[in-house]
Amino acid sequence: MRESTRQKIEAAALSLFARKGLSVTINEIAKTAALSKGLLYSHYPSKEALITELLRQTVVISGTRIKEIVDKDSSAATKIKKISAIMCEMLSKSKIGIDYFMFSIQVSMSGFQIPYTAWYSADTPNPVVSLARIILKWQAEGSTVNGDPVQLVTVYWAAIQRLCCYVITGILFSPIPETLSRIILKK
Repeated sequence: MRESTRQKIEAAALSLFARKGLSVTINEIAKTAALSKGLLYSHYPSKEALITELLRQTVVISGTRIKEIVDKDSSAATKIKKISAIMCEMLSKSKIGIDYFMFSIQVSMSGFQIPYTAWYSADTPNPVVSLARIILKWQAEGSTVNGDPVQLVTVYWAAIQRLCCYVITGILFSPIPETLSRIILKK
């Protein structure tokens, strides 16, 4: 029961934070989760503790997924196409994936101070840094576009963010992985 209650709290908070930002109140989260505020506080002593846990989950999920792709012995094009396919699948089929992605954007825009670097490791690498490394490695070979790798990754993630906004607002949209990949790939 305790784990189920935590999952209800996390699901409600994740969805609310993704759509409304971090100004969401504990009362709103408790109401959405259909729980009392006291029960919520028995699992998370503060809204900041809840945000921190959701961020930790975001880092683990995204870092693990990126690591699986980056560790494969394949070309940059194959890796970038795989990441694009995963992101487009998320946009088409995964409300929770969109919520995690948009939640991380909300946190980054809020200035909320969390020790991200403490969570990144060899097992859960930073997705931005991982993708930038792929781009940098393969720019010399000519398969990825020229330019600052971090800026290219930023544009790539910004495009995904916008696509998430379309989905959240109910705009029917079927993203195409090849189109997303073209932000980074030459061919």
